[in-house]
Amino acid sequence: MLTLFLIILAVACIASMTSPRYAIVSILAIGFLQDPFRKLVPGEPIYFIVTVGFVFGVVFLSTLQREGIGGLATPFTGWTTITRQPLNLFFAVLGLQFAHSMVRYGNPFVSLIGLLSYTAPFFAIVVGYYMVERSNDIRAFMKVYVVVGFVLSLTVWLSFSGIEMKIFKEVGKGLLIYDQGTILRSFSGFMRTGEIAAWHMATSCCFIIVLFFASKSRASALLVVLVILFMMAAIAFTGRRKMLMLVTIFGMLYGVGFAYYRKQFSVSYLVTAASLIFCVWLAVELVAPGGYGDGLGNYIARGTSVYSSASERALELGLRPINWAFNRVGFLGGGLGIASQGSHFFNVSTIAGGSGEGGLGKIMVELGVPGLLVSLWLMYALARYISTSIRLSAQNFVPERLMPLMLGIAGILLVNVLTFAVATQVYGDMFILILIGLLAGFLFALPKLVAREIQEGGGS
Repeated sequence: MLTLFLIILAVACIASMTSPRYAIVSILAIGFLQDPFRKLVPGEPIYFIVTVGFVFGVVFLSTLQREGIGGLATPFTGWTTITRQPLNLFFAVLGLQFAHSMVRYGNPFVSLIGLLSYTAPFFAIVVGYYMVERSNDIRAFMKVYVVVGFVLSLTVWLSFSGIEMKIFKEVGKGLLIYDQGTILRSFSGFMRTGEIAAWHMATSCCFIIVLFFASKSRASALLVVLVILFMMAAIAFTGRRKMLMLVTIFGMLYGVGFAYYRKQFSVSYLVTAASLIFCVWLAVELVAPGGYGDGLGNYIARGTSVYSSASERALELGLRPINWAFNRVGFLGGGLGIASQGSHFFNVSTIAGGSGEGGLGKIMVELGVPGLLVSLWLMYALARYISTSIRLSAQNFVPERLMPLMLGIAGILLVNVLTFAVATQVYGDMFILILIGLLAGFLFALPKLVAREIQEGGGS
């Protein structure tokens, strides 16, 4: 199995150098294959989780060779100067905290892990920016991802149904959840953990909604509703409730944003949204009491409980960790890496403690108050840039299906920022960091896409 995977990895690296389209396929292929292959190799070697980084590294170097060093800044400053100052200051803070971590802990791996967790999305933004030439490239990416996401949800359902296969089990001992008066197992399908599987399925649900709104046909409305319900049930089987919230918040934000930028809301859109809400309510009412067995009812009951505890989690894991972090490391922070995934291997994670579980707490405990303020400033600048770009794509002279795509990507990024604020674990995964960066790169390429599609006569 290891030999076969290495052959696939080599082919993916070679293919990724030939064209941007093959690069996207190669990243997705290795990103989704690395976990199932890891399960099938004796000992479940941990190095599998970074193999997608090899493919991405090849893609990044190919992009760098093609565009030159000067091309690295184009996605961020090529169309506006609003991001230049906070971006430069943010990287300056990272450099200082990298040195701080090196001197304080004397372990370069801790510093490098921390540096990678902050910079990987920016490298992926650069790659994503140059990967897309037309809106059809983004639609193709989403469609491939949705197909894989649906297959993943099917494997979660099969695992929940009692089919025992090594490829369906979590890596290691697996996660047990004590809730609903019983012990619930986290089902992960072919991914290594339920947390990772839930994120991919939630993102697939968001893509389905985006593709539906970007399509001219409404004949598939019922199918869209059924597929989303099927996948949200699979998310519930992972036990990762916050991903259900991610899909729900995205749906609401996307609907409001779509109506705002288009200045209208079609009856067909309203009927689809109402149908989805009704089906979710009906499923909860019929299934939660145990209509299909206590096991299914327990999972759905746990999943729906996320909505009642949302405000409490936002306070406990979103805002209070900032104060906890300040009390642990002080004004200047503790240095890069101490709250990043993998820090426990180097005996420094205890410094951050629980303050690094929420995103704002992680930034505070590693970068200190200056780093937190600069990060918030950078987020604000990027949000302004994105908002201006989407407003541009909503103009009458832009192809009609471009705006729904870009608004959807913006919504996905926003809900991930909100999720990161209360739970950082899943964002320690390299594949997920790369995907988020690629999506941001697609969005940053919006002015380029608008200019090209107008020049070509709006051919979307």
